[in-house]
Amino acid sequence: MYTRKMMKQQEQSDAYILLFPLLLLMLVFIVYPVLANFFYSFTSWKGFGTAVWAGFKNYEHLFNDDKFWSSLKNLGVLVLYIPVGTFVPLLIAAILREGLKGWTFFRSVIYLPTILGYVILGTLFSIILSQSGPLIEMLELLGVEDARSINILGHSNTAIHIVALLFVVFSKMGFGCIYFLAAMSSIDSGLYDAAGIDGASWWQKFFKITVPSISFSIQFFLVLSFIEVFARMYSFIYTLTYGGPGFATYTLEFGIYKIGFQAFKMGYASSWAVILFVFCSIIAALQIYVLKKGEQLK
Repeated sequence: MYTRKMMKQQEQSDAYILLFPLLLLMLVFIVYPVLANFFYSFTSWKGFGTAVWAGFKNYEHLFNDDKFWSSLKNLGVLVLYIPVGTFVPLLIAAILREGLKGWTFFRSVIYLPTILGYVILGTLFSIILSQSGPLIEMLELLGVEDARSINILGHSNTAIHIVALLFVVFSKMGFGCIYFLAAMSSIDSGLYDAAGIDGASWWQKFFKITVPSISFSIQFFLVLSFIEVFARMYSFIYTLTYGGPGFATYTLEFGIYKIGFQAFKMGYASSWAVILFVFCSIIAALQIYVLKKGEQLK
């Protein structure tokens, strides 16, 4: 009995020893920066020197800042494209799963944007969609009048939609297809055979078998898309539109960079970062709630 107790205590101490490096890293690189950001959001600080306590002045400025509201509006537009950015790779994966001839080639081509990365994609499309780019040259060759006057990225009404299509839909297509194909590989093929015998169409099989069978994977992809829209668009926006024209493609993440690292208003940028942190926390909380509810329904 005494030996068993000693072994249990030794296992607990070993567990704490193994966890200590990870906990230390989390405290230094996650917990401390988050708490420090909350503190600096209540200060007037340039990023160097002494931080002067400012109370809620940064938040008062934030809620009266047109750039802030423009960034929220743009994020709202981007979020509306997430269902499209999820459905398109899901549909393509379902088609490829049927054994389409040359499907390995198509899978490689579709995955190419994921390999290139956001910086390269943003730079490429900024060239392609410019007023002197290949797209305009092609339209002129096809005889389109005033092709040079077309400026897709230069109009505030179209720029954010182009960004949404390229980032939320196009850039996620390759990863989404591979991810959903992997999820679909676990579906019992007998379900499709039975549905086929009952006379189910391809769309009925898709919505009644495929989608419900990989619902967890779809939920995870949706949450990942939300997080990327809120917190991983900086490099793409920087290289494609630089937040313009005006504030048409301005986002919270890009605003933090502009305010903090160009205007050297780190205290004010920290208040933007707090809002971004709140949005990401809400998304994470919703994910946990949905997953728990899904487990209860099983």
